[in-house]
Amino acid sequence: MEKQKLKLVFSEIIEGYSLINTNNFGEIRIKHINNLDAAKTDIKNHFYFEKAVSQGLSKREDKIEYLTKEGLWSNEKDDEVKRIQNLVKGLNKTKSKLFLQAQIDQIKKEIKQNEEKLYEILAEKESIVGFTAEEYAHRRINEYYMHLSILDKDGKRMFKENEFDDLEESQVSEIFSIYSQNNEKFQGENLKRISLSDFFTNIFYLSDDNIFNFYGKPIIHLTFYQAELFSYGKYFKSIIQNSEDKIPDHIVEDPEKLIEWAESSKNVKEILEKSSSEGEGGASSIVGATKEDLAKAGIDQSQDVIDLDQKAKEQGGRLSMEDMMKLHGVK
Repeated sequence: MEKQKLKLVFSEIIEGYSLINTNNFGEIRIKHINNLDAAKTDIKNHFYFEKAVSQGLSKREDKIEYLTKEGLWSNEKDDEVKRIQNLVKGLNKTKSKLFLQAQIDQIKKEIKQNEEKLYEILAEKESIVGFTAEEYAHRRINEYYMHLSILDKDGKRMFKENEFDDLEESQVSEIFSIYSQNNEKFQGENLKRISLSDFFTNIFYLSDDNIFNFYGKPIIHLTFYQAELFSYGKYFKSIIQNSEDKIPDHIVEDPEKLIEWAESSKNVKEILEKSSSEGEGGASSIVGATKEDLAKAGIDQSQDVIDLDQKAKEQGGRLSMEDMMKLHGVK
């Protein structure tokens, strides 16, 4: 999303609503949900769930147990889901400890592949489980969200709680479609980018990390988007302030690259410090490191940095242990 659009999203977050033009209802507001709204929906969700169970709809847990007993689903597939989830968690942890970009990119590729496998298995499960009491409650809660969120241009609720049953299908479809599309603007990636943009940081840094100073109201009254954006602001501010080296301009507003840079910079410095404490003299070198990798550690490229690949070529394609010792000043 381009910067001007991010600035508009930030404005909507501050105001706590989005202004939308619709075909069937004209100009409307979509109110952003806060903790008080969420509390109301939790109560309603429990009510709808109990109602569904009392009318004979199966609970999700009972439905899965039945499908497993009939051989339509298996515990092995659930075990596979847990295995992949743990694998992805482990890969992310490993990625946070790497500094070589080639290794980071390989781990990211493996994470993506496993996440795709996980999605396929879970999608298969959902198609088999079908309609349950939880699903019924979820659908009714979506309607309740519309009741809470859809306001007229003056900020008054447009629909009564049970009024959706009286609307035409085209009207209901438009409302749900607009609501869903509007929510996409506030996905985590966009909020992270906003928290790194100058139009946000210029005022955020004046708040002294105090959320009341920034928004001027108690946390309980903040929308989820407001609270989440403030959290990202604190997180990235900490990364930038704690960085001992200048952050490259091309990543300073890219959340994912900035996180990777901060983690890998920390990791490569730890390795160099460990090598230094163990008495490994000579020039700074790390097997497989590119100039970009070493730059993350603040290593001056004008220093005597050893290019192991180049040295190997000079020695006919490989370096012996004796060659490696000479390169590092060990006689």
